[in-house]
Amino acid sequence: MTSQQSLRKPTTPGDVLQYDYLEPLNLKIADLAEMLNVHRNTISALVNNNRKLTADMAIRLSRVFDTTIEFWLNLQQNVDIWEVQNNARTQEEMSRIKTIAEVLAKRKSDQQDIA
Repeated sequence: MTSQQSLRKPTTPGDVLQYDYLEPLNLKIADLAEMLNVHRNTISALVNNNRKLTADMAIRLSRVFDTTIEFWLNLQQNVDIWEVQNNARTQEEMSRIKTIAEVLAKRKSDQQDIA
């Protein structure tokens, strides 16, 4: 595990919606869907963490709740990064990535071998 990895998964946009907005404001998923002009299933999937937050939805939420678009997008980005850093298969794939320094050093070495 790298020093950048967090042990706890960051709070999702769906959890923020549920616990910081819907419950305190006594709003139902259908209420929010109507306010956002989207289908109820769209909000349900987001609140239940079955759908990732899109830029379109971040803009809609920022308008409804008078927040910034970045507030919502940062929540999703933090979750996305955490998921990549904590997925063993993805980390194995990432370990095979070559840096530009490695590629350039190999290229230079190969050219010296030819000369």
